[in-house]
Amino acid sequence: MGILMYLAAAFLFAFNGSIAKLAMAAGLDSVRLTELRNAGAMVVLVLFVLVTNRSAFRIQRGELRFLLAYGVIAFVLVQFLYFFTISRLPLGVGTLLAFLAPVVVALWSKFGDKNAVSNRLWLAIALTLIGLALVAQVWNGLRLDAIGVLAGIATAVALAVYWLLGEAGQRHRDGVSLTMWGFIFATVTWTIIAPWWSFPWDVLALPTDSPMAGFPPLPVWAIMLWGVLLGTIAPFLLVLGSLRRIGAQRAGIVATTEPLWAGLIAIFVLSETLTWLQALGGVVVVAGIVTAETSRRGSVIDPEVSLPSPV
Repeated sequence: MGILMYLAAAFLFAFNGSIAKLAMAAGLDSVRLTELRNAGAMVVLVLFVLVTNRSAFRIQRGELRFLLAYGVIAFVLVQFLYFFTISRLPLGVGTLLAFLAPVVVALWSKFGDKNAVSNRLWLAIALTLIGLALVAQVWNGLRLDAIGVLAGIATAVALAVYWLLGEAGQRHRDGVSLTMWGFIFATVTWTIIAPWWSFPWDVLALPTDSPMAGFPPLPVWAIMLWGVLLGTIAPFLLVLGSLRRIGAQRAGIVATTEPLWAGLIAIFVLSETLTWLQALGGVVVVAGIVTAETSRRGSVIDPEVSLPSPV
């Protein structure tokens, strides 16, 4: 179930990426798109928790720093660093650097938490990275930009910390309220970065290109509504559910299927094609996931383990 949940989340993230491009092409820049998407998700989740679980609005002693760190790292820092990385490096290279995150998680597990990491898990990481490199075709247009490479590595670290915090946070909170608080602090942060009084509201009424053949063009606001509900809330909750079931190590490896999903979506939605090397890369990624799934069994969440400090 945990594997399937993250596969579904990766698909929704990848599909939302292609949908978000329509909004950006219509004039909504990436910062404002992310800000509006986070704020919309916050409003929906606040209303849902207000109706179903009002006690979740109470913050326990010592929990504020954790929730703040989770929101800023998961919903602000990861996205900002990724956009900055691909602005200086080819998309394939930037994506490959970002998905070094499973390696970061494995290194933390071995040297930070002093847990044994099986050789099979290292093999799974190697397979997924090789497969991802083939899918992304990192050799096309490759250029070395030191700042871009450092930003890509920083993205991988931030993504790994997000997975680890998401796994740890569910020892004391349910996934819905954890996600809600994450979006609350992320929205506050984005508001400071890009105040709402300068938001280009008129862009929301503009039409976008047709998302696929035979489908009518949609206004930007409809694209953003999709982005809030199925491109943000649904996949982030699926990620937390996956982390609770299979842990950050294996969930991080399954997350590398996102570029593979993006390639498949491009075939059916954008009528693009995959080369035989990209298809081979997809098979190698799947092999890495299967290897990761068989590397460790047993329960992931121990309710008696204390919440680690994010600082």
